[in-house]
Amino acid sequence: MTIDCSDETADIIVAGAGHNALIAAAYLARAGKSVLIVDARPIPGGGVATEEFLPGYFMDSCSTGHTIIQGNPVIKDDTLGLVGRHGLTYVDPDPVARVAFPDGEQIGMHLDPQATHAEFARFSNRDADRYLDFLADWDDARSAFNAANNTPIGWGPSLDQLLEQVPNGGVWRRRRALSAVDVIRHEFEEEHIQAFLLWEACQTFGSVDLPGSGVLPYTIMGGRQKRSWTIPLGGSGRLTNALVSEIERHGGRIECDTSVSRLLLDNGRCVGVESTDGRQFHARDAVLSTIHVKHLVDMAPREAWGDSFTYGVETYDIGIPLFAVFLVMNEIPTFRGLRPQDTAVSSGLATWPQDCVDMVRAIRDRRPVTDSAWTLVATPSLVDPSRAPAGMHTVKVLVPASHVAPYGATSWDDAKERHADAMVQYVSTAIPNVNSATIEARIVKGPLDIERANAHMINGCAHGGDKGVPFSGPLRPAPGWASHAMPIPGLYQTGGTTHPGGSITGAPGRNAAMVMMRDLGLDFPG
Repeated sequence: MTIDCSDETADIIVAGAGHNALIAAAYLARAGKSVLIVDARPIPGGGVATEEFLPGYFMDSCSTGHTIIQGNPVIKDDTLGLVGRHGLTYVDPDPVARVAFPDGEQIGMHLDPQATHAEFARFSNRDADRYLDFLADWDDARSAFNAANNTPIGWGPSLDQLLEQVPNGGVWRRRRALSAVDVIRHEFEEEHIQAFLLWEACQTFGSVDLPGSGVLPYTIMGGRQKRSWTIPLGGSGRLTNALVSEIERHGGRIECDTSVSRLLLDNGRCVGVESTDGRQFHARDAVLSTIHVKHLVDMAPREAWGDSFTYGVETYDIGIPLFAVFLVMNEIPTFRGLRPQDTAVSSGLATWPQDCVDMVRAIRDRRPVTDSAWTLVATPSLVDPSRAPAGMHTVKVLVPASHVAPYGATSWDDAKERHADAMVQYVSTAIPNVNSATIEARIVKGPLDIERANAHMINGCAHGGDKGVPFSGPLRPAPGWASHAMPIPGLYQTGGTTHPGGSITGAPGRNAAMVMMRDLGLDFPG
């Protein structure tokens, strides 16, 4: 990584080095703009990072699956050369998923839709057939949602207008306003199948019981049925590495361990940022932020933002926290009664739908929660041996967590080891070889640890905020300010708090680049 402290002025100053900021920076650098990126973490990438937590073991500290970004032109058309020039390589694991239920039953998902159909048919022929119709329905509507997500707000037809052009457009308008739970219960009758689909829908850590989450079952299942839980060889951070290489190829620079404390204003215009150590970084043309809007609003006087924007930020829902346990295992985590090869990279345990709904609601109500609404057991070393020494495996257990500590503890720091014990024990009820004989090391990251490692992930919320109706489309991050240009002239915003939201999509970064390049009189290459 290039570090040069001699010149802290550039055409574009970028505050934060998450993958969306890096995508926008890469487009701007390729267009001839000098770009200087500052980031608080010791490595770039934000939630797209792979770290050597233990010697020889490379673990994704946040994101692992990159399915959604496969439809973004950045990857689909390789518009930044990340694949062709910088060697970014993805794999589509099969089986796609394996999920265990409270009664001991399991469902496996495969890339062959008929194989997934056969799994569902063990529980309900009617629901198995409906699943194939469900996928066909999504194929009809996919292009409308992709177009809306990969276009800045206000630049083209609204999603509702796009849906008028697809079969059953009115049905889709209703679906997108419903909750994921509503949609699943309407379309499917059998409880195991409902629970499996809800487990998949929960993977973006959204409130699946709230209006506005209704499309999640379609987007998740449709994407994974076509591409699996796509992962980059070498770890999630390989996407970051490719972006950094492309930025540096065009003269861009990145300075890590540099935390932004305030925005620099000149006659009401943002002209740079200042770091906590007093260094100032000046922008000739514009500043791009990927700082969480809850923090960004405190970096300039309130009157600079206006009441509408500050109200939008004050009422913005930061989402559901996550809790992570990283394991080093000397065996493949193997489900009860099955073979190691039946384990999917994306596996886990589901609860019954109403139990999931009740627990998500308890989390949102800031009540202590000791169980898990859904549990992901990710083992990327199954298809990527570069992540661990021969014969060993990296396993990440992810669960949603409450904003308050359980067990009567005063903070998550006091509760995290006990909670990790409980979660590992819970996983072992379905995957019995996850035990003291096979676990050779364990690293626990509670919500406070996650926030300390990345201040953008407030209270351990890693997806940029809830994506329900009040926080989606033209309302994200605040009504009237969804098109990346912020109330302060010269300042733009990208990242998970902007349209279309969190997860590894690259869409906020590409959209922000489109807006900035138009305003700067530059042609966007597509």
